[in-house]
Amino acid sequence: MLIGKITTNSKHRLMVTVEDHKGAKVVDLRSYQVINDGELVPTQDGISFSPEKVDAVIDLLREAQKRIAGAPAH
Repeated sequence: MLIGKITTNSKHRLMVTVEDHKGAKVVDLRSYQVINDGELVPTQDGISFSPEKVDAVIDLLREAQKRIAGAPAH
């Protein structure tokens, strides 16, 4: 089930989906390549994890965002 997608560049999208894997629900974050006719094809670049890990992933992403925002400019 597609949750949403983010355009990362002209050739790739980051897709967030909920999938069934061996009888269990998993959250999948995966890079998809845009091919000639606009079709999205999944790549091997991605990660799947249990729904119980969503809060931890969000916390880590927020921490990364804070550190980037607080990092001195180079």
